Amino acid sequence: MKKTGMMWGLCIAMGLSAISFAGERFSSSVSLDATARRFSGNLGTARNGSDSLSYLWCASTGSGVGWCHARDASGVTLSCATTDAGMLATIRSLNSDSRLEVLYDSAGMCTFIFVATGSHFETKGP
Repeated sequence: MKKTGMMWGLCIAMGLSAISFAGERFSSSVSLDATARRFSGNLGTARNGSDSLSYLWCASTGSGVGWCHARDASGVTLSCATTDAGMLATIRSLNSDSRLEVLYDSAGMCTFIFVATGSHFETKGP
């Protein structure tokens, strides 16, 4: 009986937490930090921004090389490259409505690439 009550409580808590995120929106413009060697942002927010400079993008080749680039509203650019199979797979999962976070080393090689896609990220407009 005690386990059943705990399970019901857990189910209710999970349901309420899901409801609290319904319709949530998350915008994140391009953020660059050359000192920490990182850049991030939502691709949709970058595309929809009022400035004509900001962008985030990644690309990969069939020969196993990938790049990620970012430019903020002030025109500062950062980028990195990778040949790591896991990071290439992550780059290939990126779409125009994704969130992108990238870390890189002093040689300009990507050390971490994170991609998230969800209904709460700002979508790319026309």
